[in-house]
Amino acid sequence: MRIVKYSLNILFLSCLLVASPFVLAADTDTLANAEIAKLKQRLAIMFPEGENYTVTETPVPGLFQVDFADSFVYITADGQYAVKGDIINMRTNVNITDKKRAQGRLKSLSAITEKDVITYPAKNKKISMTVFTDIDCGYCRRLHSDMNGYNEQGIEVRYAFYPRAGLGSNSHQKATSVWCADDQRKALDTIKGGSKIETRNCDTPIVKHMEVANKLGISSTPTLMFDDGTVLPGYIPPARLALILKQRRMIP
Repeated sequence: MRIVKYSLNILFLSCLLVASPFVLAADTDTLANAEIAKLKQRLAIMFPEGENYTVTETPVPGLFQVDFADSFVYITADGQYAVKGDIINMRTNVNITDKKRAQGRLKSLSAITEKDVITYPAKNKKISMTVFTDIDCGYCRRLHSDMNGYNEQGIEVRYAFYPRAGLGSNSHQKATSVWCADDQRKALDTIKGGSKIETRNCDTPIVKHMEVANKLGISSTPTLMFDDGTVLPGYIPPARLALILKQRRMIP
């Protein structure tokens, strides 16, 4: 009889141990949802009516992420403190906030589709790189002169225009002429090489390019943006860039 009772106790304890993680997870979710609901009530008082935002958990207990249309901030559960900075997992050395920023950058970049760029494909493509370029930028021309090198490294180049002198400038007109050319890549190769091309006008996505660049906080050229939302400023030679991408495990 004692043996049967002992066995039943062991069985009950085993079932409790197996079930407890699910119970704890459910309790944690319920607590988090309750905290989010309370925080939303406080935010409704703080922010103007009609302000759209979402509230989600972070890995830090008591700290929540509030996402607006084009930005985000961390706010404590009581709504008393806002934190602008990075959350870094000290154990894994992963910048959690930077991952969030990358997601936001990709969302902004998604407004520029394949038909909105001039693409130099890589035969054995490993990664795609969107380059915000200015026709009159010296380092942009240097980058372009290394196009074969980037393609040989498996890096596909997608050009978006960012004439730093602004809309209506000579740089903008040159970019427009490239876009409106019968052979866009040939025109871009010619003008990046320092020669003139025929002046042309047509509908272009250049305004869209500049709007996206401004959302991304881009103010210089060339600026390189990759498939995962990583942004690297300036000209980087092909071999050096491939090494950086390998070190970051972005390409094999």
